[in-house]
Amino acid sequence: MGLRIFSVMGEALNFGGRRMETIARVSWLPLILSMLASLAAVFAMLSVIAGRLITLSDVPTFLGAQNLVARNAATGFQNDPAAMWAITLASLAAQTLLTASFMAPLIRYAGLGEKPAPGVLHAPFGPDELRYVVSSFFGLLFVGVMVFGPLAAASFYTLKYVAEALGQTLAVFPDPESLHTIEVTKASEQLAEAGRSWIYTRAIPLSGALPAALLFWGILFFHFAPKNRPKAHPVGKMFLRALTTFFVAAGLMLTAYFFFAEMVLTEFRSNMTFLGILSAVGGQFTAVDFSGFLNAFEFLLESPSGRLIFFSIAAFFIVNYISLRLFPYPGVAVCRKSLALGNTLAVSRGWNILRLWVIVTAISVLLIVIQVVVLNQFLLSYILPRVLGLLYQATAVSTKLVNSGETAEWVRPLFVWFWNLTKIGINIVWSFFSFGVVAGLYGRLYRESEKAR
Repeated sequence: MGLRIFSVMGEALNFGGRRMETIARVSWLPLILSMLASLAAVFAMLSVIAGRLITLSDVPTFLGAQNLVARNAATGFQNDPAAMWAITLASLAAQTLLTASFMAPLIRYAGLGEKPAPGVLHAPFGPDELRYVVSSFFGLLFVGVMVFGPLAAASFYTLKYVAEALGQTLAVFPDPESLHTIEVTKASEQLAEAGRSWIYTRAIPLSGALPAALLFWGILFFHFAPKNRPKAHPVGKMFLRALTTFFVAAGLMLTAYFFFAEMVLTEFRSNMTFLGILSAVGGQFTAVDFSGFLNAFEFLLESPSGRLIFFSIAAFFIVNYISLRLFPYPGVAVCRKSLALGNTLAVSRGWNILRLWVIVTAISVLLIVIQVVVLNQFLLSYILPRVLGLLYQATAVSTKLVNSGETAEWVRPLFVWFWNLTKIGINIVWSFFSFGVVAGLYGRLYRESEKAR
């Protein structure tokens, strides 16, 4: 059964809007605690970087503190990596546990109709919350860290060590009659002299990029097998499916490569750590000009660094494919009270994976655009300031009439506080709505998995 895109999106948005009171009641305390945890983590990092205690008296704004951390984080990790990593991991753990404390009951409400317990102080952590944490970690991080982490590390170090081996100086005896005539050269130079430099410049880097690309093609080929498409012919046209999935996989990876390669290399061109990593695998990119398609394609064919980036692109698509297949898993795990996959994969079988991608992408873009553009750039930066300005002028004028022509001292502080509390309140309310939409989506996907039985 195919996912109905507008039905699923509509139910998720409807849940976020109609259950706002319950969502706010359940999530306001964890949200505040999460903000405090973020604040503490930022100032703790600043203290580590500065080597002394940094407080709000030193940096009066949270945004300013964040900017300082962003600019000086490398220094902190270099000087005291243990403390920086401890703060980072503690902050992530706190954010995860607090998020689970309200997302798990909201998902059960959306999926099963079980209304959260009454009261306004909620920050529970029990079996449901633990299942949410584990299933979310499995879906988002298990594949990336525990599966592709070792794969990416193995590929990187394989390329690194082979490149180092080829770069090692060797003792060559050009005169076989005299073992005392020694010429120092490099293995890569010997390969070039023998006409086999392609081993160093093409075959070795390709050994990492090509298997990842072929794996992504194979995933698409088997994903769209006839058994996964209800209306497809049982036998299917294997050659046509192989050809179609090949061109789709190649098109996606090449498009992403040409889009990201220039951006990545431009960003890290002056980063000596990144240059060192690339040089370890034979990176050659400083003379590459990305002014056209052919130059970028030449970089892919000629430079080991280009193929390292292409491998990353292929791995990115594979990780995202598996993450999308496992996207309904938190809803299934929480509502079924079990970490068994159940029919999680059935939700995204066949063409449903494209429908699910459209649903997730459309909801994400909608929430981001409304919060960033509509609320913060249009409403809070253009409309409401003008309305509030008129109210301020009217209030100031009215106080002058009874205050000998002077504006009362309380007017400006009152409006400043009112304006800032309004901006904070609007963004918090929108956060509540966003939480509800995500919970509503998980609840609906759980019911879709149950239908697949």
